Amino acid sequence: MIELVHIRYHYSNKEVLSDCSLTIADNEITTITGKNGSGKSTLALLIAGMLQPQGGRILVEGKEMNSNRVNEELRGHIGIVFENPDNQFITTSVERELAFGLENLGIEPRRIRKQVTDTIERFSLEGIRKRPPHTLSGGEKQKVAIAATIIARPRYLILDEPTIFLDPVSREMVKEIIGSLKGEHTIVLISQFPSEILLGDRIYQLRDGYMEEPMDRRGAFELLQTHNETMRFLHALKGKGIFEEETVPPITALCAVLEERRKKQ
Repeated sequence: MIELVHIRYHYSNKEVLSDCSLTIADNEITTITGKNGSGKSTLALLIAGMLQPQGGRILVEGKEMNSNRVNEELRGHIGIVFENPDNQFITTSVERELAFGLENLGIEPRRIRKQVTDTIERFSLEGIRKRPPHTLSGGEKQKVAIAATIIARPRYLILDEPTIFLDPVSREMVKEIIGSLKGEHTIVLISQFPSEILLGDRIYQLRDGYMEEPMDRRGAFELLQTHNETMRFLHALKGKGIFEEETVPPITALCAVLEERRKKQ
């Protein structure tokens, strides 16, 4: 179990997490959603131990991430996959990418070869095992990134919007992989896609620096449906040249735009 207790984090000009608490239960999929800029990626880096909170505590299996020694021990139990897999690749072929993390763990070569072979078979990577990762399609890259992360058998797997740059077919493939990993790993899935969010046993929304209470699937579906209807409405306004923003604005801002438009008519 991972516990975040009253976490705060800010960058030089913006506070992104104000008082964020979250419990990640073992052997479940916890999904987290929220608008762009809400702090989801910062939260992922904090959970993975790649950032340190500026307030509050993070406990992994009851141990607090509060020293380099403890952090190094705990990070070995946590794997993270980012939205852009190119940022994770550091070797010249798929099979070398799979082996790299195991080599760093000091695993003997015979075991490495077996684990690489087993992982290639499990993820159907035989046809691309010799190819450089940067030459793969988006879906293939993300599949390799996930495989290279779980080959070290982390207890916790953090997926930070892993399908955001993928086409619908590749997105569905990665979603199926995530579903197949349930029970083997405790998974934190950060996403804005309804079908992925609804994979969660617990579903959270990060808003204004705070983590809201978990939603059941019905509540999450209604939230996502409302969000999608709002987005369709905004796209219609953009098509008519009434509104130009890319993200969902505060309702007061949208009302002001419409009122100004009404006055000009």
